[in-house]
Order: sequence, then C-alpha cells, then structure tokens
Amino acid sequence: MLQRTSVEARRKIEPKIGSINQKVYEFIMARGLNGATDQEIETTLRLDGNTVRPSRGSLVKKGLVMDSGTTRKNIKGNECIVWRSSEEGMLL
Repeated sequence: MLQRTSVEARRKIEPKIGSINQKVYEFIMARGLNGATDQEIETTLRLDGNTVRPSRGSLVKKGLVMDSGTTRKNIKGNECIVWRSSEEGMLL
C-alpha cells in the first residue's frame, strides 16, 4: 500500500516520466536512504536489466535519482552502486 506522500509524489511526477521509469522511481523512493541496486530493482519489479538500466539512467539525468555513494554485493558477489532518490526527487 502506498503512503499518502508516495501517492502525491506519483501524481506530480507522472507527466515527467514514462510508466516504466515511474515504477523504477517509486521503488527506489520507497526504499528511502537504503536505496536499491539495479539488480534489486530488476528482481523486485520483474524487469529485464536492459529495461531497468536505461530507465534508472534517465531518472539520474533528470535529477530524480542519484548514486548514494555506497555499494552492495549482488548475487554473483560483485559490488553494485546503490541508487536512491535525490533530494529534489523526494520533494516532488
């Protein structure tokens, strides 16, 4: 269930990004400061990596998502960037 703030954020962001981008953005935003790796986004949203990476990249270019400065290991043991909503994105 989406919190009231998430519903408001979704309403404000809808005209700015497509539906896949919106799903990716909402997932990252819901993770708060914990953020999410691309693989976590792929697994949870059941999207292919070739869909997630360009979508998340688009959100980064728009200033809605940013590199958190931390990494987490993926299932193969590789360090992956943890993405989180930017300050600007959280205020939408």
